[in-house]
Amino acid sequence: RSTAACGSSSGGSGAHNPSPTVTSTHKNIHVVTRDSHTVAAGTTVQIGVPKQGAAALIHIGKPKVSRTRLSKSYGYGPAHGYYVTFPVKIFNDGVNPLVIERLDFFVRIAGEGKINTNEGNSPYSGARTQLDTTELTTGQSVSNFLTFDVSRPHGRFVYAPGHKSSVDWTF
Repeated sequence: RSTAACGSSSGGSGAHNPSPTVTSTHKNIHVVTRDSHTVAAGTTVQIGVPKQGAAALIHIGKPKVSRTRLSKSYGYGPAHGYYVTFPVKIFNDGVNPLVIERLDFFVRIAGEGKINTNEGNSPYSGARTQLDTTELTTGQSVSNFLTFDVSRPHGRFVYAPGHKSSVDWTF
């Protein structure tokens, strides 16, 4: 089993480059070959090298913001002011199975720090479905949502497999 973070180093001469290397392979896809890259929500990111080891295409859409519960008939409103719900699409284009852990995704909000989907009233929001831990074999994909309970509807959506930040999407 592998995680999508496997594309985080580029090999080569061993020279240290603190900035991520990004190349555009398609007008809306960015390839991340170093750690911790920032893109806007709505951007698809390639992590790892397709057809080698673990690799994934990850699309984090622009969030929907709500100040009330997410169901008309059940759930609680946000404890901290807002729910931000992101559409998440992940495609395994590597050769190894890819384990997607829900808690590898979180948001960072100024003044609040790191917030995961277990915090505040997120688990009780009334959302219909949420991304859960899953394993994708080569060619498989998953689409679902992640909801966070936050005090401000702006910040960074972070993918950090193994607690190592790989990509941040600003929203």
